[in-house]
Amino acid sequence: MPEASSRRIAVIGHPLAADENRLAFQGWTDYRVDLIVPSFWKARSLGHAYGRPSPYRGGYGEASVHPLATLGTGRNSLFLWLGLDRLLRRLRPAAIYCWEEPWCLATWQVGRMAAGMGIPLLCYSAENRPKRLPWPFPLLQKLAFARYRACIVPTREIKDRITATGFPGKVFVIPLWIRPRGTLRADAGARCLAYVGRLIPLKRVDLLVESLALLPGHRLRIVGDGPERARLAALAKSLGLASRVQFLGHIENSRLESALQGASLLVMPTGENPRQAEQFGKAAIEGVSLGLPVLASRTGNLSELARQFPTMTALDLDTPARLAEGVAGVFAAFPGEALLAEDREAAQAHYGAAAAARRMQSAFAETLAPADRGGDGSR
Repeated sequence: MPEASSRRIAVIGHPLAADENRLAFQGWTDYRVDLIVPSFWKARSLGHAYGRPSPYRGGYGEASVHPLATLGTGRNSLFLWLGLDRLLRRLRPAAIYCWEEPWCLATWQVGRMAAGMGIPLLCYSAENRPKRLPWPFPLLQKLAFARYRACIVPTREIKDRITATGFPGKVFVIPLWIRPRGTLRADAGARCLAYVGRLIPLKRVDLLVESLALLPGHRLRIVGDGPERARLAALAKSLGLASRVQFLGHIENSRLESALQGASLLVMPTGENPRQAEQFGKAAIEGVSLGLPVLASRTGNLSELARQFPTMTALDLDTPARLAEGVAGVFAAFPGEALLAEDREAAQAHYGAAAAARRMQSAFAETLAPADRGGDGSR
C-alpha cells in the first residue's frame, strides 16, 4: 500500500454534485485537493438532478475531481459510494473530509474504510436543532464520534449543538460560501419581491403569496422548486393573484443574477419548529452580495446574519399581515445605493470562496498537527 501524501486532502460528499460547492476547494496553497463527487445525483428536495461532472486532474494548488457512482442517489442519509475503497487506496490522502452528517450511512462507510488505512477524518454537521434519530442512525453517529477527529460546521449555534450532543473532537466554524457576483440595481419603484429557495412548508412561502393581497402594486417572483409548488400556484389563483406571482422553478446558482434582475427586495419568511430552523441562510447572503436588501424572519441563523448587514432586516413574519407590514417598512426606508454597495462588498469578502478556502486549510493544518500544538477549533 502506498504511503499517505502529507499534502493531499480528499473531500467526499453529495453536496459536491453542485458546482458552487466545489469553489472553495480551488486554488489551495497548502494542500492538493481530491474531490470525490457523485457521477449522478437527484436532489429530491430541489426537484433537480445533477449530471456527471467532468473529471479534472489538477496540479498542486488545484482540485482534482473524481466522479463515482452511488447506490441510492438522492437519499442523503441512506446512500453508499461504489468503488470508494479502491479510489482511496490509490489516492492515499493525509486526511479525509466527509461532507455528510455524522449519522449518515455514507459517513459510516467512509469512516470504516479510513480507519483501516489509518487516515484522520473530519465530518460535517448543519443540524441546529436536536433531532431524535430512528434506528440505526444513533449507532452510526456513535461510530462516527469514535472515529472522526474533527467536525466542520457553518455556525457557532451548530457548534454548540454538536458539542452538546457528545462529539469529542475539535469543531471548526467555517461558513458556507458564495460565488463572485455581478451587481443588481435594487429598484424600489419596481415593487418586485423575490424568494429564493426550496418550496417546502418550513419556508412558509404561502405567507408571502397571501401577503400580496395586502400589498397592492407589488409582484412576487419565486425562484426554486419543491413539493409545495403546485399548492402555492393554486393558492395564488384562488386569491386572484396569479397574474402577480411568477414561478421560475429551479435555477442554476450561476444564473441567479439573471433570475433576480429587476427585483427590489429578497424576502425569506422561513419558520421553525422543535426539529427545524434556518440552518445558515445562504440565499440571504446571496441577496446581499448581489446588492439587494433582504427581509427575513427571526429564526435560526437569519437573526445573526441581520446583525452583520444593515441592509438585512429580521422580523417576526408569522402572518401575512406582519409580513406585509415588514415589506412596507423596508420600502418606506429603502436603503441607499452606498449602503447596499458596502454590504455587498462585506458579504463577498467574508463569505466568498477564497475566505472559506483559507479557513479550511487552517482547519486541516490544526487537525493534522501534533496534539500539543492543537487549538480550540473555534475558527
